[in-house]
Amino acid sequence: MVNKQTKIGRFLLLSTVSCLALGAQSALAAACPEGFPERPINFYVGFAAGGGTDSIARTLAQAIEQAQGWNIVVENRPGAASAVMAQSLLNMEPDGHSIGLGSSDTLVWNPTSGDLDFHYSDFLFLGSAMDSWNSFAALSTAPFDDIASLVEYTREIGMATVAVAGFNQTLVVEQLADQYDINLVPIPVAGSAESMMLTLGGHVDATIQGVAHLAELESGNMKQIASVTSHRLPYQPDSPTLEEQGATALPIQSVTVLMAPKGLPDDVRICLEQVVDEAVNSEIYHNLMVSFNNEALNRGPEGVVDLISSRDARIRALYDNPAN
Repeated sequence: MVNKQTKIGRFLLLSTVSCLALGAQSALAAACPEGFPERPINFYVGFAAGGGTDSIARTLAQAIEQAQGWNIVVENRPGAASAVMAQSLLNMEPDGHSIGLGSSDTLVWNPTSGDLDFHYSDFLFLGSAMDSWNSFAALSTAPFDDIASLVEYTREIGMATVAVAGFNQTLVVEQLADQYDINLVPIPVAGSAESMMLTLGGHVDATIQGVAHLAELESGNMKQIASVTSHRLPYQPDSPTLEEQGATALPIQSVTVLMAPKGLPDDVRICLEQVVDEAVNSEIYHNLMVSFNNEALNRGPEGVVDLISSRDARIRALYDNPAN
């Protein structure tokens, strides 16, 4: 029988081979206007330093500097799951020297944040860097192994708690609570680091995570209860999705997105789209994705807009007609 460590190792090996092949495909240099950029380009990261999106921004910046010879300055502007960064981007000049990195779900309608003064159509999207793969996880000693036993556990003790960072994760927990008529309570936190601290300390029963829990999964200190994405995750192939376990909660579907103020000149826009694509397909960035147990993926500007608009419509419909 193949153990989990071996499966993870095979996934990492395949990812490494894939990244080398993709890196070789991105040999063409971007076509940029003469004299651009005129000064350093700022990458504004919507999350705190040290997190996954911050690592993505700094690695992409390094890849661009190596390929283009540009100077990229990374600045963290955390708050409201990258909404603070998006808001500040609205007031910047559309000259190609300001790029934001954040979560696509921040640009999706959020009924709990009606005061956010922007819509996804207010921005120009340059592409994406990866799809976020979320999982429901708990300590390996937790008395439940899947959604069914989590539901049973919650009924037995009267209430269970789940650390969540952002509306998308909160929505999953609330939908599970409604479907099974249990007191499953989302505990909002500032980010994945705080969520992990609460879970590892036994202060909450479970958490929803993207990458911060992977080392704990590999060590056996934590276990995955379900994939909160629409598919099983390569590093936990035996762990079914929410849907496969009978849960009707809307799976999380978000990407790490690169965006700019609307109104970029066409030649600058085309230049930055190509530069972003080359950086996402670079060897250095693919190495980071291997460490994340994920894969580099640029959906392109149109793909990003399609994803955001589709999820925006689904969540609006969910709240307009809760029975669905």
